Amino acid sequence: MNSIPVDLSRLVGLLCVAAPEPKTDLDGEQRKDRDGNHLWLTGIAVRRAGTRKASVIDVQTSVKPEGITEGSPVGVTELDVSAWEMEGRHGLSYKAASIFPKRPGNAGSSSAQASAPAPPQRERGGKANQS
Repeated sequence: MNSIPVDLSRLVGLLCVAAPEPKTDLDGEQRKDRDGNHLWLTGIAVRRAGTRKASVIDVQTSVKPEGITEGSPVGVTELDVSAWEMEGRHGLSYKAASIFPKRPGNAGSSSAQASAPAPPQRERGGKANQS
């Protein structure tokens, strides 16, 4: 499954609509990535700049988003999308390096540099780098 980077500069008004929660399997166990990091899902409302219609996407991270509550503006780093198909079902999967709270005054901007302390970064396919 190939992932495609999302141009975050074209998105505005990112809001948390479902607080971060563990991503679980059918048995209720929290899923892990290839490196053994627990996976988290956060529901985010996104809107393309210049349009009225918003969409809600579930974004998966391997770093637990901290300080995120429903209704709060958020920022996202390294958002990728992948198409999937399994047993006759198909859809899109969204993954990000991090999701972090933004100050309300910067809610319309999706630029990570404008709002909050630098969130943990990760190497592609790797663990979070806390430097």
